[in-house]
Amino acid sequence: MMSSLTEPAERLAEIVPSRIRAIFDRAAELEAEGAHVLHFEIGRPDFDTPRVVKDAAADALAAGRVHYGPNAGTPELRDAIADHLGAASGLTYERDQVLVTIGASEAVFLAIMAFCGPGDEVIIPVPAWPAYEAAVRLADATPVFLPLRASDGYRLDPERVRQTLTPRTRLVVVCSPHNPTGAVLDAERLVALADVLHGTRALVLSDEIYSELVYDAVHVPVAAVSDLRERTLTVGGFAKAFAMDGWRLGWLAGPRALVTTALRVRQFTTTCPPTFVQDAAVVALRETTDERARMRAAFAERRAAALEILARQSIFQVAGADGAFYLYLTYAERFGASDGFAAQLLEEAHVALVSGTAFGPTRAEDYALRVSYACSVDDVREGITRLVQHAEAMVLSGR
Repeated sequence: MMSSLTEPAERLAEIVPSRIRAIFDRAAELEAEGAHVLHFEIGRPDFDTPRVVKDAAADALAAGRVHYGPNAGTPELRDAIADHLGAASGLTYERDQVLVTIGASEAVFLAIMAFCGPGDEVIIPVPAWPAYEAAVRLADATPVFLPLRASDGYRLDPERVRQTLTPRTRLVVVCSPHNPTGAVLDAERLVALADVLHGTRALVLSDEIYSELVYDAVHVPVAAVSDLRERTLTVGGFAKAFAMDGWRLGWLAGPRALVTTALRVRQFTTTCPPTFVQDAAVVALRETTDERARMRAAFAERRAAALEILARQSIFQVAGADGAFYLYLTYAERFGASDGFAAQLLEEAHVALVSGTAFGPTRAEDYALRVSYACSVDDVREGITRLVQHAEAMVLSGR
């Protein structure tokens, strides 16, 4: 029997549309109807891109920087990223150890497509950004979900990684600071992870897109651990700390042989990032230290405001939260599964949050919500207050 003309490839069977975007779209509909919705669903800064970066892009356009560039990115930007990584980690990166990508999302995709395929397993600690699982499935590899524990601050436990490893493990995903919990890994755990992976064929995909947004902790680059350097591909980018999410620019960095392999995928997909955007990104790396510090200070203020309100109630629990701009709230089952609870909060309290089910398939995510405090401190105070008051009213009413 002939299949439907619109039947998708089998690899899409377990890839579901983004729950984050579904909340965002419904919030937009409510706003069009006149509702005052407070947005905690999208993980993007609310700041404008620094003026010096926008001016650099305009200058590059005026200079005719509108044609194809090298597949791996312009030499100037690769050098600037190498310098930036070296300053953060104390490691020396060469130009050919850096691949400029179209956002951190492409960096993740290129790494997984380059090294994972049928028969390979990828360990994904959950809750997790859903793009990891999607990329693994698109590569026809197998995601293996390793639940993170609230009691451990959602930090990766190397011993539990050891228990999850098999001869088929090709990649271990590490995200620190963590999306969606804000957890930050310490050097001791990374050293232990290196011991666990010693002698295996497992690579590490280290997503460090939030590395500059750390508060009550210290960010330790995974590649700074000597025994992990040769197996680690580091993902970074401009979206979060630079307020350049719409510019779609990131990087993949690591050992020369690994980056060169990922470049083979890039050559036959997106070809290269926009040239004039790369010129602006050089300026972003070299000339926005003060602007990035101000944005980080604003995030810290918002985080403190949210935690202050949450400390005065007992319905929601929060752990991790040392980095990025997220709080991951867990709650009792009496309030219902997170998909329905998030929808209710949006419709009735006009607070847009993301259900925990967007970040993993385990039962733990059924009773959790992610708060993105990438909005004004006034909105943070009002939104968290609305959230708590709505839940308290449910308790009083017996709902």
